Amino acid sequence: MSGIWVVDDDASVRFVLAAALRDAGFEVREFDHGDAALAALDGGTSPVLLFTDVRMPGRDGIAVLGELRTRLPSLPVVVVSAFTDLASTVGAFRGGAFEFLSKPFDLDDAVAIARRALAAGTQAPAAAALPRQRRAPIAELLGESPAMRELFRV
Repeated sequence: MSGIWVVDDDASVRFVLAAALRDAGFEVREFDHGDAALAALDGGTSPVLLFTDVRMPGRDGIAVLGELRTRLPSLPVVVVSAFTDLASTVGAFRGGAFEFLSKPFDLDDAVAIARRALAAGTQAPAAAALPRQRRAPIAELLGESPAMRELFRV
């Protein structure tokens, strides 16, 4: 295992997120597109956590997430995007994302998510752990937390 991987085609976002994670004591590798990260997996290394942007040239973050679910089903993946439409958010969670982080994001929040993901160990995300036939349809999303109210508002 080789620390946390940050996959984002935006060099400034990638740099700032990686620097914040390093400052928090994590080992970090950076990739500018999904295919580069997947090639590193082919090379025999793997992360303990991966942050990926949704929209990138080549293989996008949702495709990377899908490939990771096949190769490393217990790997926590945080999906990051400036495009926080409902389809992207739901697609990320349906794909097994540990968390969805909207750009611009607070670096302290990103570090806290990394700590929480790593503390969860090798547990699969709750939605991915349910059998497909038992997953709630989108129309039945429930919740009253501030985050869920914001999701419903959007």
